[in-house]
Amino acid sequence: MATAESSSLTEAELLYNYLGMRLSNGGRKEPIAQLLAKFAEYRRELEELRATLREAEAQSARGESGPLDVEDIIRRGRARLAAKGITD
Repeated sequence: MATAESSSLTEAELLYNYLGMRLSNGGRKEPIAQLLAKFAEYRRELEELRATLREAEAQSARGESGPLDVEDIIRRGRARLAAKGITD
């Protein structure tokens, strides 16, 4: 999850944190090239998420957002899962 603190980390700090997470979750047997490739993908996804969040903040600032309807989000999520054959 990107936080104000994580967005101010240096590239080296992000790599250090990422590798620590991977190594503690079974990544010790992965070749370094594979770990670095996964880190590059992680960075790409992180930047996409940050761009999406910036756009959402801009939309909200322009008054283009409404109140959060948690029940509707849950309902739509369950409908998507049900369409894939996944039920409670």
